[in-house]
Amino acid sequence: MNPKRWRPELVALIAAAGITRFWNLFQPRATVFDEVYFKAFPAHYLDHRYFFDIHPPLGKLLLAGFAKLLGLTPTQMLQGTPVGMRLLPAFAGMLLVPLMWGILRRFGASRPLAGAGAFLVLCDNALLVESRFILMDSMLVLAGLAALYFYLIARKSSGRARWLWLALAATAAGMSVSIKWTGANALAVIALILLWDQHTRRTSWTRRAAELGIIIIIPVLIYLASFWAHFALLTHSGDGDAFMTPAFQATLIGNPYYNPRAHMSFWQKFIELNKEMYEASATLTATHPYGSKWYTWPLEIRPIYYWEGPVLASGAQGNIYLLGNPVVWWGIWVAIIGGLLYAWSYRHGLRPATKFALSIATVAYFINLLPFVGVTRVMFLYHYLFSFLYSIIAAVMLINDLVTNRNNRQFVMPRSRAVFVAALALVALGFIYFAPISYGTPLSPAGLQARMWLHSWR
Repeated sequence: MNPKRWRPELVALIAAAGITRFWNLFQPRATVFDEVYFKAFPAHYLDHRYFFDIHPPLGKLLLAGFAKLLGLTPTQMLQGTPVGMRLLPAFAGMLLVPLMWGILRRFGASRPLAGAGAFLVLCDNALLVESRFILMDSMLVLAGLAALYFYLIARKSSGRARWLWLALAATAAGMSVSIKWTGANALAVIALILLWDQHTRRTSWTRRAAELGIIIIIPVLIYLASFWAHFALLTHSGDGDAFMTPAFQATLIGNPYYNPRAHMSFWQKFIELNKEMYEASATLTATHPYGSKWYTWPLEIRPIYYWEGPVLASGAQGNIYLLGNPVVWWGIWVAIIGGLLYAWSYRHGLRPATKFALSIATVAYFINLLPFVGVTRVMFLYHYLFSFLYSIIAAVMLINDLVTNRNNRQFVMPRSRAVFVAALALVALGFIYFAPISYGTPLSPAGLQARMWLHSWR
């Protein structure tokens, strides 16, 4: 097994990911869900008017840079729907498919099972929808999972290559936390693996400290740099002024408090803004009809209604829901629970690589999920995407251990291959069936209702 080689199934997965993520991407030509915010924030980086958001700046800076590359003006972004900006999140969503393949191969999965894991990502409707609009979560999860992938390569590398992959892992983790604070789970995961690895590696304390320093310092520098760019670009008064102190507002051109002689250091601005971000997030009282609690996410009890199209003469209507493929979301738990019961009942000892992967996936799953337990503000299903992806890793690695032989080249039992193919076919059918409410394809009222399998989905 050589994870570095390009395989035919990987090429096919990338092609399919490109087709599904980019197909009809510019439809609807209307502002969908939180695009109203994430088209406006980047616009203000271009017109320099101060805004306030509870998330760190990097995701919005990336969108602003892409909008600049496309030649979009702030007016076009604010007054219309700059659908071209959807290309960047869609590209991130496309890359997530081969990235899952790479992670599973690095964990030791066979080619068929690594391909199956990537296929689950490809055929999940929630990941699809979240990557097709001007939103940040596809970039967020891509950066977070890339950090894990790069670190898994670093674990098997030595010399300069190890330093390079460690730096790339730290960079990806820094980007993740600089897009949203929830992205800190990526940094926590690779830091925990690094600390665990110190027990099995014979190396000097100086080298250990240097490696840990890379994992910590690079993300900190990226986080700080994103705020430096934020302050450097937002020099004029805007609708976010009211969140800041008069001393801060005095530095914003056009603000009633503006004083050309006023000065705040970067650190003063940085501390004040991060404090305001935390307090605004912690005290947010807004409600939403499609908000949901953390304990409902694993079974996607409550999706999010993103868009409602016009009613056609035939009575059909386009609708877009952030709703995962239930064959994947529910099937994962069938695979994990069933696999563990099978291993326990038949005393099937798990391989060391499987134990390692399951440990990492389980810890990462809860590192992302548990912080939401104490959150009182409105939350949504997309907050679960990190944990969802780690649950895929856990399910695939467990099943890989149970159905393939020790060298990962053959299925243990002939019927395993038939069950494997049937399961993937069922996943594909689930994706196709729910695709109309992912792409906004007009359905009759009866057709829409037929896809509302749970009363809470409507």
